[in-house]
Amino acid sequence: MPTAAQMLAGYPDIMLQVLAELRGALIDGADTREQAVELLAAQLTDPTSVQMAYQEMLDYTPQAEAAINLLLREHGEMPEAQFSREFGAVRQMGPAKLERESPWLYPESVAELLYYNGLIGRGFKGAGQNAHTYIYLPSDITPWLPRPQSELPVGLPVKPAPPPPAARTLPADDAFLLDAGTLIGFVYNERLRLTASGPHPEDIDRLVKRLQFPFANGDADLNLRLALLLHLANRLGWLRREGDVVQLTQNPVMAFLDKTRAEQRRILFDAWRTSPDWNDLCRTPELECVEAGLWQNAPLQTRENVLRLFGYLQPGAWYAQSELLNVIRTTEPDFQRPTGDYDTWYIRNSSTQEFLKGFERWDAVEGALLRFLIRGPLSWLSALDLAEPGAGDDLLLSLSAWGAQWLTPDAPAPNEQVHNHFIVKEDFTITLEPGVSLADRFRVERFAQWQQSYPTFVYQITQRSLKRAAERGITGARVARFLRDRCRTASPRVIAALERFDSVDAVRSA
Repeated sequence: MPTAAQMLAGYPDIMLQVLAELRGALIDGADTREQAVELLAAQLTDPTSVQMAYQEMLDYTPQAEAAINLLLREHGEMPEAQFSREFGAVRQMGPAKLERESPWLYPESVAELLYYNGLIGRGFKGAGQNAHTYIYLPSDITPWLPRPQSELPVGLPVKPAPPPPAARTLPADDAFLLDAGTLIGFVYNERLRLTASGPHPEDIDRLVKRLQFPFANGDADLNLRLALLLHLANRLGWLRREGDVVQLTQNPVMAFLDKTRAEQRRILFDAWRTSPDWNDLCRTPELECVEAGLWQNAPLQTRENVLRLFGYLQPGAWYAQSELLNVIRTTEPDFQRPTGDYDTWYIRNSSTQEFLKGFERWDAVEGALLRFLIRGPLSWLSALDLAEPGAGDDLLLSLSAWGAQWLTPDAPAPNEQVHNHFIVKEDFTITLEPGVSLADRFRVERFAQWQQSYPTFVYQITQRSLKRAAERGITGARVARFLRDRCRTASPRVIAALERFDSVDAVRSA
C-alpha cells in the first residue's frame, strides 16, 4: 500500500492546504512543495493525530468505523467499486472545482469524509481489463488505527479510552536525549568532581542549570532523572575517572554522537532496558527497599515483564492509567514476584515508614512501581505519550511512535524531519534549531560558551572560548568553515572575526 507521503504527492496544492487545516497540521515553514508533502505526511501519520481524526469521524457517523474495519479486514485496500457500494464514492474534481465547491465542507458519502480527512487514499492499479481504481489505508497510518474489540490481545484485554484534547497531551519528546548531549558537553568543558558520596554538589548544581527537565518536574523527579542519566552514561562507557574528576571516554562518546537521532533514542532506551543495576522498584519515590532478611527482587526480569505487557497496547490508542493497572492486577499481578510471595519482601512506605506486606497492598507496591515507570523512565525515554488529567479524570497514556516500534511487532519507523541549522548573530551568539544533531551541538560546545538550554540552545563565541578551542587544535578558520556550512544566516562580521582570530592569537602568543 502507498505511504501517506506517496498519497499526498499526487494531490493538488489546495488539497494539501485543506488536509493541513482539517488535521491541525503546520506546513507554512516548507520552502518547496516536496518539503510541504514531507511535513504534512509526518503530522498526518502521528499516532495521536490518527486516533483523534478517527474519533472525529466516528462522532460524525458510526459508519466510519465500519468502513475502516472493512479495509482492515481486506489487508488495507479493496477495489473502489466494491467499497463505494456500501460507503459511497469520492467525486473526482480538479483544483479549480475543488476550490469552487469545497466538497470537504459537505461530504456526500462516508468515503469522502474519510478521504478529505486523510485517512484513506484513492489509487489506480492493473492493466487492460484488470485496470481499476481502489481505496486504501496508507501503510504508515494503518498501524495507529484502533483494532476492533474482537482483536483485543488476550494477554491484556484493556479497552482504549477516547483520545484527549490536543491541549492536554504531553507527547514524547527528546528532552532526556538532549540532556545526554548536555552532559557530554558539560564534562568536556567543565569539572565534574567526585566525592566519597558521589559527584560534587556544586558541580551537579551547575550541570542541572543546563538541563531541559527542571522546567517541568519537581525535585524528586529531577533527582531521579539525573540519577538515571548518569547511570546510563556510565553504563554506555562515556565516563571514566581520573583521580577525583570525571572525564569523557572518547571512543564510546564519539560513536554515540555519530549515530542518527533515532539510533540514539534506541541506545538510551536499550541501556535502561538491559541494565541489571538500575532497580526501578527501589527508585520508586513512594517506596523504600529495606536491606533486611534474604529477600531480593529481580529488576531486569521485572522490567522485561512490564515492557511485554505494555507491548500488548494498541499503538497510538489512549488508555486510562487506573484501568490499565486494574487489568494488570487481574491478569498478571505477579509480574515482579514469580513465586507470588507478598509476605517476605521488606518494602515500606517512604512517608509513613509502614511495611507493605500482603497481596492486599498490591496497589501500594506494584501499583506505585507501574505509576512511576509510566511517568518516569517510559516517558523520559520517549516510549510513552501522556495526557494531563482534567478535573476528576485519570492520567492517560499511549505508546508513542517510538515506543510502538520498540515494543510491538511490525510498527513502522516514525517520520522524522531534520532541521540541522544554526543562526549566528552580530553579537556572536549562536542559536541552534531544535533538530540540530547532538554531534553538531558538541562541536559548538568546543568553541563557544553555553548560555541557555530552553526553549532553544544558545551559545556565545568569546575570546576565552576560542582560546580554549585553539589549545585543543581548533582554529578560528576551522570554526568559520563549520559555521558557513551549517548556518542558515551567518553574520559576515562574525565570520571575518573568526578568520582573523588565528593571526591575532599568534601575535599575542609571540
